[in-house]
Amino acid sequence: MNKTALEAAANVALEALREGHSAPDVYVEILQNSLYEVGRRWESNQITVAEEHMATAITQYVVAQMYSRLAPSDVARGKMIIAGVEGELHQVGANMVADLLEADGWDVRFLGTNMPHDGILSAIAEHQPTVLGISATMIFNVPKVRRLIEDVRQKFAERAPRIILGGAAFRAAPALSAELGVSGFAPDLRSARTLVNQLSD
Repeated sequence: MNKTALEAAANVALEALREGHSAPDVYVEILQNSLYEVGRRWESNQITVAEEHMATAITQYVVAQMYSRLAPSDVARGKMIIAGVEGELHQVGANMVADLLEADGWDVRFLGTNMPHDGILSAIAEHQPTVLGISATMIFNVPKVRRLIEDVRQKFAERAPRIILGGAAFRAAPALSAELGVSGFAPDLRSARTLVNQLSD
């Protein structure tokens, strides 16, 4: 990885903070929109897989630099788990959602992606969250999301957390969230914050 590229990207984000923009705004207006553009160019064969991976790695570096600059909330909203199902390899978007919700006062356990269902179920039993966020970027992972939802409801019954969905797979097929009977679908970072915070009201 080119150190100059990492530092240049981090400097853009930090300069936005110095100009008075909030850390959540930087996450949305710079990082999220950059990822969307990278995804668009990859899908249209304007960049290679290697370039897409490099852009993602740069974004992850900037997210790590930004994390300490997210002002914590005085409000305790509840517990939440965010994870991607087994086979899901894209995690930077879910990571950013976890960071922003933690800053909003949620006790977030971000499990990462490519998580076996048993691991997610064990984390729910241990952490006892009120909300479970499931991320999927690829449409072929939706059946695994469906099975995870079924497993959560079967194992925890009335103690099951409320479930929200996010990721490109559900942006491509927004009707899926209603079909799966979840509490909502968040197509982007702002809507994820709004949706989850409403669940704590």
